[in-house]
Amino acid sequence: MDTRQVCSALLAAEDEASVQNIIKSTPEMPDPRSNWRPLDQRDTNFNVTSNQASDGGKALTELMTNMVDAILMKHALLNGVDPSGKGAPETMYDAVDKLIKPLRGGRLVNLDPKDPWLLEFSQKNLVIGISGAKTKKQGLPCYTFVDNGEGQYPGDFKNTFLSLSAGHKKNIPFVQGQYNMGSSGVLRYCGRHWHKLIISRRYGGDGLWGWTIMRKRPDDSDSLPIADYFVLPDGNIPSFDEDFLYPFRTATGKRYDGVHLNTGTVVKLYDYQIGSRFLSWRGSREALNENLVETILPFRLLDFRQVPATPEAREAAKKRGGDRALGIDARPFNGMEFLLLRSHQEVGLEDEEEDAVGQDQISVGGISHPELGTISIRAIALKRDLPAWLKHSNSRIFHCVNGQVHFKQTRGYLSSTCGLPALKDRVVVIVDASDLAFPVHSEVWKGDREHIAKTIIGELYKEEVTAVIKGSVALQELQHKIAQQELERATKAESNDLFQKLVDLDPSLASLLSNRNPTIRLPSAGGKDGSESGGGDFDGKYSPTFVRLEERYKQHGLELPINRTRPMAARTDVVNDYLNRVDNRGVILIDESIKKKFGIREHLHNGRLVIYLSPIEDQLEVGDKLIFKIGLQDDGMPGPVVTEDVSLFIVAEEKKAKSEKRRNRRKKGAGKGGAEPGKGESTPTHGLPKCILLTHDGREVDGYDVEVWPEDFTETDGGIIEDLGEDGALYKINYDNSYHIKYRSQQRGQVAKDVVTEKYVLGMRILLLGYEQALQSREGLSDSEIAEYVDDFRRMAAQGSASTVLALSENLPKIVDTSSVSIEDE
Repeated sequence: MDTRQVCSALLAAEDEASVQNIIKSTPEMPDPRSNWRPLDQRDTNFNVTSNQASDGGKALTELMTNMVDAILMKHALLNGVDPSGKGAPETMYDAVDKLIKPLRGGRLVNLDPKDPWLLEFSQKNLVIGISGAKTKKQGLPCYTFVDNGEGQYPGDFKNTFLSLSAGHKKNIPFVQGQYNMGSSGVLRYCGRHWHKLIISRRYGGDGLWGWTIMRKRPDDSDSLPIADYFVLPDGNIPSFDEDFLYPFRTATGKRYDGVHLNTGTVVKLYDYQIGSRFLSWRGSREALNENLVETILPFRLLDFRQVPATPEAREAAKKRGGDRALGIDARPFNGMEFLLLRSHQEVGLEDEEEDAVGQDQISVGGISHPELGTISIRAIALKRDLPAWLKHSNSRIFHCVNGQVHFKQTRGYLSSTCGLPALKDRVVVIVDASDLAFPVHSEVWKGDREHIAKTIIGELYKEEVTAVIKGSVALQELQHKIAQQELERATKAESNDLFQKLVDLDPSLASLLSNRNPTIRLPSAGGKDGSESGGGDFDGKYSPTFVRLEERYKQHGLELPINRTRPMAARTDVVNDYLNRVDNRGVILIDESIKKKFGIREHLHNGRLVIYLSPIEDQLEVGDKLIFKIGLQDDGMPGPVVTEDVSLFIVAEEKKAKSEKRRNRRKKGAGKGGAEPGKGESTPTHGLPKCILLTHDGREVDGYDVEVWPEDFTETDGGIIEDLGEDGALYKINYDNSYHIKYRSQQRGQVAKDVVTEKYVLGMRILLLGYEQALQSREGLSDSEIAEYVDDFRRMAAQGSASTVLALSENLPKIVDTSSVSIEDE
């Protein structure tokens, strides 16, 4: 068997049918048993290969993570660093800074997208090529992963690439593979036959290239699928000698010289199912966006399917030169956070890549818990117009470990559970769980790395993260700011005169408004220097010069029920991202004996440091008194700044008065002194829901602010309600609804048409007001499973209302009046 020739043929194949033909035509390969071995040396490997990613895009990120691991391992070994020794980097970010390039915390997002190092490094070290089919009609594409990493000797394949449980990286702190996250999850997305080609050569070049092809075992239709890999008759991995390996060919079949390896690894996946929406190069990158917050190191995407279709396009590509002239579309990929904050507009792609839509990075808060470890939470504020990939996604909160997403939460969670509805399309939240205690990972994440396990520790993790997001003053302020912007846009154009007259005539309508009067209670930011009093915009320092307890804690300490969480606040003068920034990150100093007894969450915003303490009940008793200090420090300070002593008293359990809280909520806004709206008090005006109109083309309508239809809107839609939290709601009513347009067209004269429109808009606002009030009055809605579908319910309510509102307003007065009701005199 000519192992080199067979490997080259497999590498050149662009669909699984071609791979099947190569296997059938090679004498040593067709036999279903003799020269094939089960993955992980067991016929029961399906329980692992199937218990991983639920879609092809997520599965690809496992391969990308392994590629980064291989690069970091190679650079450690080249620098004489024992990967599992005391001198090894402690994290992946630390490894990037020490072994590859100083990036101020190992974060790519600190670089400009036009930094030439990003292109140079990725083209030489981390490349993903897309080839084969371009459309669903043609078939499915192939994905080829090329890394210039440590590589493996042929004799080591069995315990590395072909093992599911060896755990050979578990003692290496700076790689993702220590968490046993393999790449076998891609197999079930590789066509019908699970073909995956692996080629590798150990760095240093003192060995041969080894290779194997994987497949789903044929003729096992009556049993669970088994993943096999090919070996020679003597049981060894096929190998050959070659100075350089060229993994790619252009669409015309010529060798592509832009990527070649002397050592490293190539993995090719055939007929890969990533989803019909993601067949284009842009779609392929979008499939990765949601699953990689950060790539740790820069990647290069090469699409070999972009052959110009017309003479004009071919001439333009030829003039442009480079890869485009060869029918290759080359793009950077550095992860979601880089895309949002920096964009992928490298030199030459300024007109082809979207601008960055991230406006600002926000420090949300952090968690230090004896049972969890450390969690850091940050957010990216977004512009009003989202990129297409984010519009099509329902995910807004991304939980990640070393940049790889392990769990996502949705717009509904952010809106209902966290109480931040105005932010559901204006922010992305990143929960960095990289520093969880090592054993905690197996208790928090399920095997697919897409869900959180419903274990005690998994539930604790979710509760702590939710509490930080809900309690973030920075997010609350952003929520209020965006809500006010949206309401101001509507207020400028619309008039509430007709609606106010109707409320005045029918005070019962006012009761629907009582729960929506805008109020917001945010902690005082204090003076611009971080003090408790004073005014002006806060101007934080790079490192703190003081931290002082607020007066109430100095005088009285804090009483903390043993079953509750309570905040403690201090003032300081440091910048908001001090505890989350990647470069010279600050830390909160609390005595270790205290940290073992409490779960701790922290928020730092505009000079106010709030620390939430949650007692660990088996570590404390009622009556305990603890005295400690709180400090702040970073590596740039000669020493820490600390507070005065604070006294903490553990007291008996506190019971929730649920019924009383419900009654207070229902009474809220019922009028001064509890008076019924409309009796003794003027009916509310500032609580009237704002309104704008939606048209299919964005054309103007006199008297109203107008927006163009959302992408999936039709003429049957009635509108949508945009919940802005405590600031109220914005009603967006579809002017181009087919029922409204039909009734307008039946009228003679412009005045009559405008009357129909006013009835339609007014009626829609009243009906939706009633629906919204009923929705808001539901107990426990934010914690229920239906919370995710609240916006869908609102949209259905608007669609139903639009189909009937004009029929009622136009016809009821005609058929129902005093003369139509027979009243007998007594």
